Amino acid sequence: MTELDLLDFYSPTAGFDQPLAVVKACHERVRRMVEMLVPLREHLDEHGTDRRAIVSAGAIRQYLEEAWPRHVQDEEIDLLPRISARLRNCNDDGPYEDLAETIAAVSEQHRAFEPLFQRVLPLLRAVETGAAQRLDEPAVQAFVELFRIHMALEEDILGPAYARFLTPEDLRQIGRAMAARRGVAWPAADANPA
Repeated sequence: MTELDLLDFYSPTAGFDQPLAVVKACHERVRRMVEMLVPLREHLDEHGTDRRAIVSAGAIRQYLEEAWPRHVQDEEIDLLPRISARLRNCNDDGPYEDLAETIAAVSEQHRAFEPLFQRVLPLLRAVETGAAQRLDEPAVQAFVELFRIHMALEEDILGPAYARFLTPEDLRQIGRAMAARRGVAWPAADANPA
């Protein structure tokens, strides 16, 4: 069994009543898909576009095209602005300048991913259709490296800030927004008022 055999679309997740857990689960799934680019590239170099490569490329492409934009919206629309507002109104002496810089860096990285997506997604699509035998190593490497840096900032710095600064009401609003973004009526009681 190779790493390409370990594609797993299902991992434990939380409901929208725990939006930070949903964000963390999304990070885990996106990480798995992004990290699969390296063994996929190596597999293509060794075996060409076989069935395993076609299925893997399609799975990675589909996940990145569908899940990544919603995840970025979760952060850019719901999470980062709330944390930024809390920082502006914070009266204690925490190390918030670094946190503000991290928020700016994460937003900039979201924009920096776009040209990388424009390079990687067509390559995955070409492998998926059998039209390509290889992935561009520099494009894959740049994508994976930026993603690793990005995830470290989000998980090591922003994750604890979310837990510290977001209120229960913030979390309810964020959960509702995340559900709506995915076409889910949540909570169910809101969808069917008595």
